[in-house]
Amino acid sequence: MAIIARRDFMIGAGAAVLTTIPRRSSAATPAFKTVTPGVLTIANSGEMPMITTESGKLVGSDADVVVAIARKLGLDVASAQMEWSATVQAVKSGRADIMVGNMGWTPARAKALLITDAIYYAGAFVCMKKDKPFSTGITTADIRGHSIGTVNGFFIVPEMKKLPGTTEVKLYDNSDSCVRDIAAGRLEFAVLDGPLVDYIILKNPDWNLKQVALSSDPAYPQLTSKQHTVMGMNQDNHDLFDAVNAGVKWVWKTAQNGTSLQKYGITNPDYLVAPQENPRIGIDRDASGGVVGAGGHVVKDYSALFA
Repeated sequence: MAIIARRDFMIGAGAAVLTTIPRRSSAATPAFKTVTPGVLTIANSGEMPMITTESGKLVGSDADVVVAIARKLGLDVASAQMEWSATVQAVKSGRADIMVGNMGWTPARAKALLITDAIYYAGAFVCMKKDKPFSTGITTADIRGHSIGTVNGFFIVPEMKKLPGTTEVKLYDNSDSCVRDIAAGRLEFAVLDGPLVDYIILKNPDWNLKQVALSSDPAYPQLTSKQHTVMGMNQDNHDLFDAVNAGVKWVWKTAQNGTSLQKYGITNPDYLVAPQENPRIGIDRDASGGVVGAGGHVVKDYSALFA
């Protein structure tokens, strides 16, 4: 089988891959507090099409967004690759500045981190072999009597374990091993990052895989709902968060997020359409978009850096 674009490095000495990017004038940009001065350290699991390192350069749909923002803030970027389950703690403990990679917003994550506005919105899909009798959609009831898997640490795990009648719920260290089990027939269904699976299918047509939309089910809101794809940051670093979040607004205004998605084969326009209801209201956002909750604070205006 072909190798999925991924690299595993545990965070620590020698783990970060530094990418130097052109900086704005230091006179025009405030000095932000970062783990390494002048560098934005990015916790990620190194999976395309969202983010990985190739020839010393960060690439991917989410990587393009965070690098563009870092450039405006006068920061270089460094990739700290690790298993996805370690990324929240790396940022929370101050070993990385931000976590990136089709990260879905959840109430639990909002209690642990400051979370940016969405950079796009990813739907819920199920990966399976092409010979499965589903084409336009699959329901949670259809999964009864079958095995299902995902990555350890994904926010959908608790709800997935509650699905009635599954023969097995398997958790993997990474998406690579999960998809390989689907291709080999050792697992029947998997719920993973939609963009990642699209990319794997594109690169490995001989694996005979497809991805089918998972129908919304109010009994499983995290598993079956469209997610806010976001970036997570340390709750004590308000200034850096406010500046990065101003950058998120800028990438929407300039359509850089859509351009980046298309660059890596994520062409469905639905990724840029927000779900009808915003689950963040009253948890980490108020009705006007202000930051509330565990990381609530008066937001500083850094929009001038993105003029």
